Amino acid sequence: MTNKRFALRIHSPFPVQISMVYRSQNSIGQGIVLELSLVGCRILGSDPVVAGETLNVQLSFPTSTKPLVMERTTVKWVKGLEFGLAFKQLQPREADRLEHLLEALRGKGLYKGRPSGSSHHVKPPAA
Repeated sequence: MTNKRFALRIHSPFPVQISMVYRSQNSIGQGIVLELSLVGCRILGSDPVVAGETLNVQLSFPTSTKPLVMERTTVKWVKGLEFGLAFKQLQPREADRLEHLLEALRGKGLYKGRPSGSSHHVKPPAA
């Protein structure tokens, strides 16, 4: 019998501490990215957000003078000032920058997620 409560995560989150700024129609806040993957991140922010809200974010990397800008990310969950974002509509250039960052971290043995070039098809668990 299979366990239907758990789903395989193709893009494992990587623990990081990256400064960031987020903006919505109603607010602007600063935060720290605590986990990062190709499909989303977990953030500890300074300003509350609401699940379902759309945010524009800028991630600041110590290795680059230009921030990584991601527009139209979606807040998936909120717990106090901590929240999860899904990257739905990354521009190709920004997606490439994010992938290169994670590849560099993976090369240092710090990131264990699968490379995005892998094509894995996972069926969601039956309801």
